[in-house]
Amino acid sequence: MSEVSAEHGISPERLQADLQQRWLRHRRLEPVPDQPVVHLLRDGDSDQLLSSLENHLGSNVPHARLDVGEEPPSVERRRSVQIRDLLDSAAGSLREHDSWPRVGRLRFPRYTMLSWLLQQNDQRPELTHRPGSNIRDRLHDYLIERGRRRRKNEADGESRSAAWNSAAEQLPWYLFVLSLLLFPLYYGLWVRFGRVPRWFMRQHYLAPRESADFPAFAQRLISTPSQWENAQEVRKLLVHAFLADLSDTYTRRVWRWRWVPRDSYPVLLLADLEPGTIGEALVGLLNDVRNETGATDPLLVIGSGAEPLRGEETSQGSAGLDGWQKSLQDARRRRSPTAWYVPLRVGSAPDEPGFGRALPLLKRSRLLRRLPALGLIVLLLGTTGGYFVHREQHCGLWTPWANPDLSTTALWESTGECIGISDGGYQFSRDMADAAELVQLQKIIAEQNRLAEQNHVQYPDRPYATIVYFGTLTTADADSTTLAGTVEELKGLINAQRDARIAQLPLRILLANGGAAMRRGAEVAERIAALAERETEAPVVGVVGMGGSWRGTDAAIKRLERATLPMVGITTSADHLPGLSKLYHQIAPSNAQEARVVGSYVRAMRPAPPTGVTVYYDQNDPYSNNLAEDVHRELAPSTPRLRMDPRGNPTAFWQEIPCGQDELAFFSGRADQLGAFLSAVQRRCGDLPNYPRLLASDDTTKFVLDHEMRERRNVVLDYVSFNGVPAWDSGLDGRSLLARDSIAVLQQAILNVKATPNGVPLNGATVWSGINQIYGLTPVHGTSGDIDYGSASGQIPVDKAIFILRVHGGTQQTERILTCGKPFVEAGPCPG
Repeated sequence: MSEVSAEHGISPERLQADLQQRWLRHRRLEPVPDQPVVHLLRDGDSDQLLSSLENHLGSNVPHARLDVGEEPPSVERRRSVQIRDLLDSAAGSLREHDSWPRVGRLRFPRYTMLSWLLQQNDQRPELTHRPGSNIRDRLHDYLIERGRRRRKNEADGESRSAAWNSAAEQLPWYLFVLSLLLFPLYYGLWVRFGRVPRWFMRQHYLAPRESADFPAFAQRLISTPSQWENAQEVRKLLVHAFLADLSDTYTRRVWRWRWVPRDSYPVLLLADLEPGTIGEALVGLLNDVRNETGATDPLLVIGSGAEPLRGEETSQGSAGLDGWQKSLQDARRRRSPTAWYVPLRVGSAPDEPGFGRALPLLKRSRLLRRLPALGLIVLLLGTTGGYFVHREQHCGLWTPWANPDLSTTALWESTGECIGISDGGYQFSRDMADAAELVQLQKIIAEQNRLAEQNHVQYPDRPYATIVYFGTLTTADADSTTLAGTVEELKGLINAQRDARIAQLPLRILLANGGAAMRRGAEVAERIAALAERETEAPVVGVVGMGGSWRGTDAAIKRLERATLPMVGITTSADHLPGLSKLYHQIAPSNAQEARVVGSYVRAMRPAPPTGVTVYYDQNDPYSNNLAEDVHRELAPSTPRLRMDPRGNPTAFWQEIPCGQDELAFFSGRADQLGAFLSAVQRRCGDLPNYPRLLASDDTTKFVLDHEMRERRNVVLDYVSFNGVPAWDSGLDGRSLLARDSIAVLQQAILNVKATPNGVPLNGATVWSGINQIYGLTPVHGTSGDIDYGSASGQIPVDKAIFILRVHGGTQQTERILTCGKPFVEAGPCPG
């Protein structure tokens, strides 16, 4: 290209438009373009041209202006220092530019470290010295200085440095010792995995692979490499680090958003760029580094002067820049010394206008710069909120995933109750004021589970199984007496679990809560079935409890049958339950057996049987309705006036309660309603002589054990019990005996399985076959009576013990009125 005259050069307005296309970012996702070194040529007032351009960039575009008109020194080391000083000034100006609050500060970690190392000017280490003997201390100094780097003026920096030193001197000795211990670890990780040290070892200038590691390479850098090694390589390394830092700032990474808010590319302004100056050397270094590394950087270099470098021809405007862009690829591959150099002659006019102020195209950069922080805050808030929602949905557990044997969905919140499965680590009803004993018993079960696991680890050849206690461990009614019965059952479980471990049969007991009235029985049974499908060292072999005769119990039995899990009910007695599943068994007698005992007792009452019997029951309660039907069937032939009242609690119609000793009121309901029933009787009949005779079903045991009869002075209540004889050797009584016997049934079944030759596995199916052997000559001699299922297909104990007990209100004295069933000596009129 031929040089054109000044008057025919590119106009300032056209120059502004062409250069603006270089420093502006048009789209946030656009790749970083190749940036030229533009040399603006004008005779006489080139500095004024550069000043106008600097004013045009203003605070919107990060830029630095360097005076490069000095001649380069002839000494290589001094020339390297001169280049380093220029780049130091450029880095400082770009870092501290006014635009940084909006787009973020430009950072130069590679260049800053390299410049610091080269400024040390240490002597080359003697051959007798250990390699890297002092570099560790130097890098330590650098890391500390980096932490104290001044961000404001010098006075502020000195103030902070003094404060830092003063605070360090006043550190307690233990913190000082801790810092000495932690820094070697941090230093070791930094030199091996730090981003900056890894970059130095991967670039190719000064052949870093000749050094064993980064400290060895850093040792070379602090030992005046411009004197002992290739000085040109040192200068190229300086330029390469400078450009690499800028490139890193604009590199798109998902985890680093520094590139997002940047609406313009950095500009380096070189004043007095003439042939034979240090500026020409700097432009040559930029050209060579870009050619040799092949890396793209965002730095737009604009110089001003009167003459082109290296005798290059000048061009006009867009033709020059467009032509440069088209020929750049070939020039780079030829390693042309002017591949990136574009000289442009700028015309002048007497009334030349100013450039105006640069306006970035991309708006709201300050907001975008904060998007990562805002995103992190939103993520943190969302995660925290989600965690607390998850925590509330899982019964307030801080770590619902902590137990690997139970799934994270083993516990969940439902209608104010915590439902699911626990190994005792979480205690159901722990937030209830009157549930301290229940909570403590669950903790004991957790501790015994730990002991059972230790026993299994110590003696792995012993059988080790899991039994699930499935019952009601929470209640929505604070006045409910249900939990009193649950407490008694847990006492029996704890006693049986301890005795089983002593008998070399460690058992793990899980607690499954079906909620009040077993309303969530089917859902919890689903979780139990899923748990039984897992292959664990302690397989789930059976379920005990079943929570009483509720509709939810029916659904749970059907689901557990599909999982081939045998079930042993503790107090369940409804007649229809055995028909739901062949895998279901029970410890208590059936309602039909209970009704026969009630019929015999009523017919033999002294001084005379009652002439009128009223049966109070709840027709919507399967247990209550079923027992009432059985009692009606037993009493109908022998009772002149038999009245069935399906309304359950007679509080609303207390005037209809018959009074007098020739009447019998049989309460076939739940213990929770017995208190209201007795209050209605007291209100209707007044004094004790006018009371009807009172008889309650077996569910009343929970009410009595809750000690509420002490408030019913002069009230005499007879009630049916399945556990009327205390086990003096174990300290158990009441429902604890039934619960203990349920574990004894499964324990005997496990022993029956292990007695089978050929190594039969321990699971629900094999344990069920073991239960089918409990009859005839091999019953379980339980604490509540003998458990003999009568045949291999039996599900209800044959001739199981049933008692009629009498409790005197106010004194809490209980006496046994009737005893029927094995192995006890029958006392009173028992059915034949």
